[in-house]
Parts: sequence; structure tokens; C-alpha cells
Amino acid sequence: MFHDRIPSESGDQSAAKRKGWLRSLFGVDEDAVENPPQLLDPPAPADADIIGAGELVDLAVLATQLAELIQSARDRLDGAVEMVDRSADEAADYGRALSASARALDAQKLPQDTVQALIDVTRQMIDRTETAEKRLRSTNGELRSLQRDLSIAQESAERDPLTGLPNRRALEQAMVRAVDTARRADAALSVAFCDIDHFKRLNDVHGHAVGDRVLRLVGDCLSEDADDRTFVGRQGGEEFVLLFEGLPVIEAAARVDAIREALSRRTLRSRSDGTPIGRVTFSAGVAALNGQETGEDLLHRADVALYRAKEGGRNQVVIDPGA
Repeated sequence: MFHDRIPSESGDQSAAKRKGWLRSLFGVDEDAVENPPQLLDPPAPADADIIGAGELVDLAVLATQLAELIQSARDRLDGAVEMVDRSADEAADYGRALSASARALDAQKLPQDTVQALIDVTRQMIDRTETAEKRLRSTNGELRSLQRDLSIAQESAERDPLTGLPNRRALEQAMVRAVDTARRADAALSVAFCDIDHFKRLNDVHGHAVGDRVLRLVGDCLSEDADDRTFVGRQGGEEFVLLFEGLPVIEAAARVDAIREALSRRTLRSRSDGTPIGRVTFSAGVAALNGQETGEDLLHRADVALYRAKEGGRNQVVIDPGA
């Protein structure tokens, strides 16, 4: 699961430092950091679960906004770390140059009082540059710690907390990359859009706790044999999407159908009281990238094929005819 708190240094002073860095990076005031804006009265889907005592929260929108803020912070931190690294190196170089100058002055045949005055000033500058270098190195350590924290936060923002799979935002980014890679390499790209059959009825009969376990089960089945060229994500609700890079649509459909067949043969029972749940099945539509279409177009064609699978009786895989 991904509800763990982001690790941070202990102590109020460290926390205050980090808030200060974030305020300077984002350019916002203290109220904006401590009291972020809230979404008011978001539209609620008809079958949405009640999140709080009264209000419904659009988690998808909040997750997207969080991920965008995290990415913005990471971009700014990357630049800040590079700048501080460079400044610390320059301070160290300057200190070494001053030390060499001090030694050179000491060797010159100049009036003693003049030489001593120059040496004293130079040594003062050496001390200051060494102090500046230490402060810059320390600051850089704090920035790198923030980078690590933001990396963890970004991963959490792009993961579905229930199934542990990449969420819709991560899916959209993966789709853009996959389409670009397929075009540049002139390689195949297939997409499968999967939807659990009769999921609302399952929730109504057995409750949302059972529904959540079914979602995790289907997510595990879809991702169990995925390799580094297969992306599996939760689109939302009971929908999942698989991207198969370099795989023709017939082979991609065969993989999905094998998962569907294995799952449909299982008979499930409630973990709490042993009540039979029966079979859990899903329908899927599969499409292949064509021409210069976008990832959104490709996903739409897979969705249309999924609709045909549902209309045709469910528990089946349908290939888009334009594949």
C-alpha cells in the first residue's frame, strides 16, 4: 500500500527549514503552504462510495493536482541542486586559489608590513570561502533529501492505493511514451481495455469490502506475468488498461484471453464468513496503434471493442476490427 508518510528529518528546526525551501521554490506564502486550497462541491458519480461524513471528494482531480505540484517541485529542485553543486565547487576552487596566492605573497620580497597585511586579508577570505563551501554542501544535502522525499511522494501520487497499480495519470504518461517509442522504432503497440463483469451487482450483494478484494485480485492477475514491456494500470472504478509494447494485437489479445480464462475458472468465497461469491470474470477490448493516431484515439478504439465484448455476452476478449 502507499499510505506511508513521506520520510523526513526529525526535529522542528529541520521541518521549518524544509518548509522554507519549499516556499522559496514554489513562490507561495505561508498560508498557501499550511492551508492548501480545497475543491468545493465536486460532481459525484452515481455509484460513488461516501468518503467522509458529508462531502464527496474528487480523488482523481486531487491526485492529478498533487502529482503536478510534485513534478514542478522536482524540476525546481533539480535546478537548485545543480546550482548549489556548482557554487560549492566554485567556492572550493576560489579557496584553493587564495591559498596559493597567500603562499606566493609570503615568498615575495616586499615590505614586511605590506606583505603581512595582504596575507592577513587573503587568509580572512580563505576562511570565509571555506565557511561558504561548508554551508553550500550542507544546503545541498538538504536539497537532495527533499529530492528523495519528492520522489517517494511522486510515486505515491501515481499509484492506485487500493491495487498498488499505476493510476490513470501514470497510465496517460506511459501511453504518450509508448506511442512515441512505437512511432520512432516503427514497432507494434497494442492496448487492452478490461472491465470486470457485473461489478456493481457484486458490490451491492457482497459489500464494498469484497468488491475491493476482487479489484485487487483482478489487478494481481493482470499484472502477474507482466514484463518490462508490458504496462498494467487501473483506469478507474473496475477498469484496467494494459499496454503491450512491441506485441502484435493478436498476441496481445491471446495473453489477455489466457488471463481471463484462468480467472473465470476460479470459484471465490468471502474471506470473512465463507459465503460463496461465485465466479469473477472480465471483458476486454484490444486495439493496435495505427498511423498517426494519438494514444487517446487508440484507447478509445480499445474501449469500443470492450463495449462490443459486453454487448456480446461478457467474459470475452474482442479485437478492434481496424487493428
